[in-house]
Amino acid sequence: MIIPVVAAVLRDQHGRVLLAQRPEGKHLAGTWEFPGGKLEHDESAVEGLSRELAEELGIVVDASEPLLSLSHHYPDRSVRLMLREVEHWQGSPVGLEGQALRWVHLSEAERLPMPAADRPIIKALGLDPSLSISASTTQVEPFPAFLSRLEKILESGDRFVYLPTLALGQSQAMDRAESCGRLISQYDAAWIIDGSPEVAEAVGADGICLSTEQLRCLEERPVRADLIAMACCETPQDMDRAARLGLDLALVGSNTANTSKAPGLDQPRLAELVAESGLPVYAWGGVAQRDLATVRQSGAFGVAAYPALQA
Repeated sequence: MIIPVVAAVLRDQHGRVLLAQRPEGKHLAGTWEFPGGKLEHDESAVEGLSRELAEELGIVVDASEPLLSLSHHYPDRSVRLMLREVEHWQGSPVGLEGQALRWVHLSEAERLPMPAADRPIIKALGLDPSLSISASTTQVEPFPAFLSRLEKILESGDRFVYLPTLALGQSQAMDRAESCGRLISQYDAAWIIDGSPEVAEAVGADGICLSTEQLRCLEERPVRADLIAMACCETPQDMDRAARLGLDLALVGSNTANTSKAPGLDQPRLAELVAESGLPVYAWGGVAQRDLATVRQSGAFGVAAYPALQA
């Protein structure tokens, strides 16, 4: 049996998030978590979060929006965690159940003991939910033209970029990735590449996106804990493996092919896959940045789209 749990991200004017410490006598006592709790029978996530935050923190939620969901299997129980963003509320949070409360920056939260289900959320919250995937790091177009396109999308506000380099030789891949990295760093954006984790670290990338084949051959996390480790996942088994290896994000296909129309978002299938994931999910295939609210209804955290670097 999977226990449905709803939790909240509340941020203060400094961008800090609110965490609550589980009190003595409770499961995972002493760890810090996003405030919330179990859903009651026939209770929606919206209703449950409003009730939980009133009971735990003494606040009234004006509105909340889905942020992400994931599943985790503890030795003695399995939970389905649904995280919602609460931008507006009434009152000041107080620990009404004897729990300590703490407003923390994400960098501080990474150093706190947290339940395993909450831990992967911290890195995702520090990333742009729109991942721009480049399909032009090869010789399809002159590299200066690609850099110009990249700068335009950075100027437009994109802050998370994926640069595929596998079609290039290692030397050329490193040269081009380093040039892109210098440009991206000027905009304080995060960027990841595919291929070798060693190359990603050598060129100063913020992380790596592993192919499904690479994931299935892994025996341990391939990069340092402070870097981003994303993997392309095709099956629930892939997502389970990525979570067990301590990766940070899953890239999951969300499209369906139909002979009578172009591929598009298959929301029921996406929801099925996300329900099996122990990591925050970026949906790709048949989605664009404008679909973010839709994929979040399915439990995904973000969208990964090609067009941003193509126009």
